[in-house]
Amino acid sequence: MIKIRWFIVGVHFLLALQAFAQHNSAVSDRYTPTNSVLLNPASIADPRPFVDFRLVGVSAQAENNLYLLPGGNITNAINADVEDGVKYNAAVNADIYLPAMVIAKGYRSFGFNIRQRNMVYGKNVTSDVAGFIKNGLNYPRQHNQVYNSDNFYVKYMSWAELGLNYAQIIKRDGDVIMTAGGSLKLLNGMGHLAMLVDNQTYEVDSLHVNIHSTQSKMGLSTPGAYLGMGVGADLGFEFRKMLTDDNALYTPHSVRSKCGIKEYKYKFGVSLIDLGFINFKRSTYHWAFENDSIFWNNYETNNIDGITKMNTVLTNSSANAGSTLENKNKFTALMPLALNAQFDYNLENNFFFYSSLELGLHQRLTMGTERVSRLSLIPRYERERITAALPVTISRHQKPGLGFYLRAYFFSIGTNNFVPLLLKNDTYGADVYVSLNWQILHSKPCQTYFKKRKDYCPKPTRNFFKKKKKKPRELNLEWK
Repeated sequence: MIKIRWFIVGVHFLLALQAFAQHNSAVSDRYTPTNSVLLNPASIADPRPFVDFRLVGVSAQAENNLYLLPGGNITNAINADVEDGVKYNAAVNADIYLPAMVIAKGYRSFGFNIRQRNMVYGKNVTSDVAGFIKNGLNYPRQHNQVYNSDNFYVKYMSWAELGLNYAQIIKRDGDVIMTAGGSLKLLNGMGHLAMLVDNQTYEVDSLHVNIHSTQSKMGLSTPGAYLGMGVGADLGFEFRKMLTDDNALYTPHSVRSKCGIKEYKYKFGVSLIDLGFINFKRSTYHWAFENDSIFWNNYETNNIDGITKMNTVLTNSSANAGSTLENKNKFTALMPLALNAQFDYNLENNFFFYSSLELGLHQRLTMGTERVSRLSLIPRYERERITAALPVTISRHQKPGLGFYLRAYFFSIGTNNFVPLLLKNDTYGADVYVSLNWQILHSKPCQTYFKKRKDYCPKPTRNFFKKKKKKPRELNLEWK
C-alpha cells in the first residue's frame, strides 16, 4: 500500500522537477506591488505606481537532494545515485499568475490577485523509499530485504486562489510612516496527495509488497477543477524611516502632497502568509493505519490507474493481511503557513539592498503542504521603467545561489541561480520567473498637475554654446 503512494509521488516529483522553479526577487521591486503583496500585504500601501496591473506570469522552483542536473543539463535530470543512510528532501513550487491589480486611493490601497498554485514537499524520506521512488517497485537490488522507515512525509497540493487585498497608512508622524494590510483568499482545491508515516516495516519482492506493520495516514484527491473550497488570509505590517520629517499630512498620489514620492532611508516588515485551509470532499479518500499489516499481491498486474482502483487495492491488501482499513471520503488540508521578515535599505542614487527571511512552519501530522525556509539577499538598482537585481538565495535544501532579476517597462524575468547553468556545474535545483505588468505611474489629478506645472513653469533655455551679443559701444559726443 505505502508503495503505491511512492509510485504516485515519484510521478509528481519527476513532473515537478522538470518544470523548474519560481524566483521571488520580484517582491523587492517597488514598482510591481502585485508581486510584493504576496509576501507582505502591507507593502502595497503608498505604492510607487498609482496602478499596477499584472497581465500574466509564471514561476517555478525546484530543489532536492535526490535528482540533479549533471553539468546543468536539464535532459539528464535523473542521473543521481541513492546513498544508503541518507535522508532525502525535496520542494517544488510552481505558480501560474493570472490577472492581478493594485490601485492607490489616498492613504489606502486596494487590489486583487488570481493565481493557480502547485506545491510539493518531501522531508526525511529514507534511502530505501527514495530508491523505490526513483527505480520503481521492480528494483531487484532492494528486493527481499526488510526495511524499517519512520518519521517521514511527502505532501502535494494544487489549488486556485482569488485574493482580495487591502492596506493603509496607519501612522504618519515626523519621519516615520507605518502601514498595515491584509489579504482574504478564496481557495478552490484542485488536487492533493499526502503520506504521513510515523513508522513502517516492509519488504518488496518481484511480485508482492508486504507491509508487516505501519502507523501512517494518507489523503488523496484526484486532480479536478472543483474538489473542495476553503479560505485563507495574509497579514502584514511595515515600518518606514523616512528621509524627511514632513510626513504628517502626506497622502500618496495626491495634488495636496504635490504628487511627490516620499522616500525612506530604510524599512522593515513582518508578515504571516497562507493561514487557512481547504476542505477536500470530491473524488477524495482518507486512509488511516494503526499498526496494520498490508499485503499487496502481484503489483505488476494488479496496478493502480485511478482513485477507485486505489481504494479497492488498499481495502483488499488490508484484508489479505487480516487488517481492517479505516477510510473517509473527505479531509481538511492546511495551507503552507509561513512567517516572513523583510528589510530594505536605501543606499541612495537609486541603489537599494533588500533582504528577506521566510520561515516555513512545519505541520508534519496534517494534510496539506508546506514551504521551504529561505534567506534572500538582494542588491538592486531601481527606477520607474527599469529594475536590475542580483539575488543571493540561501535555501534549506540547496547550496547558496546567485541569480538575476530584470524588469524593463512591462516585462520581468529572473532566476535565483544561473551560475550552474552558465558554467555547466552539477545542481540539485533550478528556477525561473516571467511576468508581464502594466503600470500607470500617476493618478489623473497628478497627471494634470504635472502638465500644468510644465506649461506654467517652462524650463529655462540653455545657452551654453551660444555667444552673447556684445552691446554696441556708446560714443561720448559731449563737448567739454
